[in-house]
Amino acid sequence: MSFRFKSTILIACLILILTFSCSVKSGYKIYELKNAPYPHEARAEGHEYHQKHYSYEEHYSDSSVLVYIPDAYEKNNTTDLMVFLHGWGNSKDTCVKKFELASQLNEAGKNMLLVIPEGPKFAPDSHAGKFCDKDGFKRFIDELLGRLKDDGIVKNTNIGRILLSGHSGGYYGMAHILRYGGYTEKISDVVIFDGLYWLEEDYLNWIQAYDGRLINIYTENGGTKDNSEMFMGWCDSLNIDYFSGESKGLVTMPEDRIIMLYSDLGHSEVMHKRKNLLKILESMR
Repeated sequence: MSFRFKSTILIACLILILTFSCSVKSGYKIYELKNAPYPHEARAEGHEYHQKHYSYEEHYSDSSVLVYIPDAYEKNNTTDLMVFLHGWGNSKDTCVKKFELASQLNEAGKNMLLVIPEGPKFAPDSHAGKFCDKDGFKRFIDELLGRLKDDGIVKNTNIGRILLSGHSGGYYGMAHILRYGGYTEKISDVVIFDGLYWLEEDYLNWIQAYDGRLINIYTENGGTKDNSEMFMGWCDSLNIDYFSGESKGLVTMPEDRIIMLYSDLGHSEVMHKRKNLLKILESMR
């Protein structure tokens, strides 16, 4: 057997080893994490809303986290994450299907893991448990990456970039993460799907302190229009450039760092009906 032939076989074997060592089977994984948003002392007795009690056991005791591994995923020296916080009356399991989060990530072909921690489960509540604590988000990410490494899904615990996104009441946890949750410097994109209800200062402070991209999609009747317009007024007064327009008819996302989009869609349609999430993912550089 010639030296050249032996070398060819060796190279082919090395390529196969590298290929299979980097590839991971796509699909869903569920983790129970001690640093997941819940349980949390703020909801140890449950929560009252409009004279109805939402018990701890049914709505605030779930420490599970859903991780979706897309078809295009391969292990790298750093790991990109899309963290999604669901809103009122939802759960991690219902929102991933209802809003087509996994399918849009797949269609975008991004080498990124989708992470959906359980929030207030089927409850009218924006509280985000441990994500409202200082460095709570950092502890969560550290634990999650450790578990993913143990399972061979990631090479190491090095973070690449984080896309922080949320719908409706998810804004509350996102704002606290940006304020003091840790790993703020790793957050490259913040996407608010019809959820700019309050804590606008946290988003504005993040824009001024970091170079990441902010995309806010708001609707006529979702309760976010006035605050979104106020936010644009703040940007005007501070000479912060932004793109303002309508999501309808947009084929690709604008290249601006701050994007404020009005949508004629319903409150729970802004992520998937016109594949806005897909367009956002495709626009990531």
